[in-house]
This record gives sequence, C-alpha cells and structure tokens, in this order.
Amino acid sequence: MSRTQLNISIDPVLLKALKKAAIRSGKTLSNHLTEIISASISNENNNVQPTRIQVLEEKVIALEKKFSILTSNNHKITPFTEEESKKWSEFTREVFYRKIEQEEHITRKEAFEELVSQISCFNQWNTIYTLRLKEILFLDDYNPFSAKELNFLTLGNECPSPIRTGLINWITGNNSRECSCINRDFPTQQEICLRGSVLAKDIFRTLAT
Repeated sequence: MSRTQLNISIDPVLLKALKKAAIRSGKTLSNHLTEIISASISNENNNVQPTRIQVLEEKVIALEKKFSILTSNNHKITPFTEEESKKWSEFTREVFYRKIEQEEHITRKEAFEELVSQISCFNQWNTIYTLRLKEILFLDDYNPFSAKELNFLTLGNECPSPIRTGLINWITGNNSRECSCINRDFPTQQEICLRGSVLAKDIFRTLAT
C-alpha cells in the first residue's frame, strides 16, 4: 500500500512518549502512529455511525406513522365544538362502564388506573386531564370536556387522539401504549362527535364476535 508523507507539529514531550511506546512495541514510530490513528478512526465509526443510522430510522418511522394517521381518516380534521366535546365525554363514560360490565371482577378504581396508564404516556396529557377524566367517569353530575381541552389534546406529536388510543388499547388489552389512530375497527373521532355514546354498544358487539 502506497504511503503519503504528512508533516505535522507535535509537542516534544508527546513525541518522546510516542517514541518510547513504539520501541516497547517493537515497531517503528511511523507504524506505531499509523496503528493509533487507524484504531481511533475505527472506534469513532463504530460509536457514531450506528447512532446516525438509528436516528434516521426513527425519523423515517415517525414520518410513516404521521402519514398513516393523516391518511386514515380517523383523526379530527376540524376543531372540536362544545357539542362534540359533550358527545365525546358521554362516549368515553359509556365505554368505561361497559368495559367494567364485561370484566365483572374489576373495580372502577382499577379500571380507571388501567385506562389512564394507556393515555398518560402521551406528552400532551397531564395531571389536570387525569382529574378531569376521573370527574367525568366517577361523578353523575359532571362537567364534560370542553372544546378547548380536547382541541389541545390533538396537538400531540406522538398521538393526536390520546383518549381514543387509550380506549382502544385498554379494551383490546394492548399494553404497547402506542398510538392506535390508524385502527379502523374503532369509531373515528368524527363518528364519535356525531353519534356519541350510542356507538359504545357496537364496539363490544364487534369484540364479542
């Protein structure tokens, strides 16, 4: 292999140490330096390259997920109105209690904790939303979600409909806690906004078949 001469300035103390190391290893100074540089480049490639590939793969996966969500027709295109938010609250409450009836052995507290664990993993969810959901599910005289509250939830990068995803994953027993917006077997956000709680019975009828 041909070689190219490289003239560099080096600290005298470091040069002396390199010469001693080369002598101890039984190599010439040139060969010793070549091995050190080659090993350094190899380590850098091993450490950096997979990271870059991994970052690119994650970006591609994220883009594919967003594209699937946008083309699934399951997300809400227009902002929630107050009437639609009321229907969403009624639907969520109906699904919650129908699920408890299906399970029989599970308590309201246990069911609530399971459901929240499937929703709270998304970045736009917070403690206030957990308290609001508890109010809607546990109180007969509750205040439904407002349009402002539900519209804020659609701004998440991970999932534009965390309540819908949480219900899907909870009902189906999917513990991945990942976005399920592309699920076509569950009512879309728009369908829920239009029909509300009457859709709940169809969900469990489908699951029972």
